[in-house]
Amino acid sequence: MIVPALPAASMVVIDDRPDLHVLLGRRRPGAFVGGLVVYPGGAVDEADWQVGPQRLPGASAPGLSADQAAAYLHAAVRETHEEVGLRLDRSEPTDGAGFPPVGHWITPEDAPRRYDTRFFLARHPGGEVWAADDELVDVWWERPATTLERLAVGDLEAIAPTVSFLESLARCGTVADAFAATQRGIQRVFPWGVTTF
Repeated sequence: MIVPALPAASMVVIDDRPDLHVLLGRRRPGAFVGGLVVYPGGAVDEADWQVGPQRLPGASAPGLSADQAAAYLHAAVRETHEEVGLRLDRSEPTDGAGFPPVGHWITPEDAPRRYDTRFFLARHPGGEVWAADDELVDVWWERPATTLERLAVGDLEAIAPTVSFLESLARCGTVADAFAATQRGIQRVFPWGVTTF
């Protein structure tokens, strides 16, 4: 029997330090994808579905209505605050267009737990990051190319979506470059997902 894929959302947070770095976390052992490198994120919950586009005007994601896109984006923003302490929604309403959608991945059908995950891109809003110990054991900033090198030698492990976004970001020198790449709409299609920059 195929397990239904639950709605989920993740945020790929980037910053110029002074060149482009991405915020990464390592999931705690025993959790879904335990021990692997991830971006902040989690399930879309009931409160996220109540947000509506008036709180996140401009939120969008391919194939979703404005209401649905706002719910997924709100989940990504909320989870980023809960897991790493960053407030991406410092005003209300928050411009949803400032968080472009960059991917849509669905966990393979043979997995015991499955998620239908939308990914969004965000600029670091400032402030320190920390790891919520019920979710992550570590959180850090790193150049995407460096993380890919560490994955290649086995120093780190990650699932396909994490690697895909790292590969896209490794081609960008700055935050501005990464956001410009989202406008080009270049798609890379994989067996269970798509990255759109």
